[in-house]
Amino acid sequence: MAKRKTRPPLTKTRQQWAEQRNGATFKGLPLHYNAAVESRYRESIQRLVELMGKAYARELKAVFNEYGGELTQDASIASQARIKLNKLYDRFYKRFAKEAPSIVDRFFGGVDKASAASLGMSLKELSGGVTLKANVMPATLVEAVTAATAENVALIKSIPEQYFTQIQGAVMRSIQPGGNGLADVTEALQKYDAMSMGRAKLIARDQTRKVTTAMNTERAKALGIKKFEWIHSGGGAEPRKEHVRMDGKIFSYDDPPVIDSKTGERGFPGQLINCRCVARPVVSFGEEGE
Repeated sequence: MAKRKTRPPLTKTRQQWAEQRNGATFKGLPLHYNAAVESRYRESIQRLVELMGKAYARELKAVFNEYGGELTQDASIASQARIKLNKLYDRFYKRFAKEAPSIVDRFFGGVDKASAASLGMSLKELSGGVTLKANVMPATLVEAVTAATAENVALIKSIPEQYFTQIQGAVMRSIQPGGNGLADVTEALQKYDAMSMGRAKLIARDQTRKVTTAMNTERAKALGIKKFEWIHSGGGAEPRKEHVRMDGKIFSYDDPPVIDSKTGERGFPGQLINCRCVARPVVSFGEEGE
């Protein structure tokens, strides 16, 4: 029979503190997402987007200026535009692919540090001043981080692919009958530059919340925290009804609630895209295993 794992003995002070609170429920501080980490991640991606947008604008303008005239009657501009677009795509796909791993590594390092600090402060509040080692890295967290790393790299690499498809379509439409040539392309570049910047912002915000949630969840479970309170953010224009109803309710980390009634997906605050809700660790003294 396998040897049963036991917790290390409590110090006399901590044991007295726990005994005095037998049957009581205590909550830690809410586990908020780190805005500075999100900002640095967003800026790193947007820097690449800005470089890409400027290069497309500069080089496409050169093509139109060289092969101007009656656009609908000149096939050379279409040919040269395709050649230039393909070169731009190849250049920036490689650039994004090359830089994505290091950008993601820095991002995860920031989330890791912020998660450990936030969870440590929360558990210190919950345990009456007892400091717990919150920077643990259980095997389940290693697996989650590995998967999330691949997802983030793929998201960054998808930006130049989507941008190329959008601009290519705009360029070809601009030289068709009724098109306005460079004027149409310039307008499209402004539109899709803004969209790509917005996408970078969404990736940074969404992934900061998801990765932080995953780290906090696995670390809390590894430290023996079994429950959490759902705290609804109240900041969204169209809040999810399920999340509003869950505000203030306590759930088990091992049996999380349904966070999307349409799909039946279960999970934690911050897991769904644009979810601003946060978790608060909870311990109920006197319950079995606590």
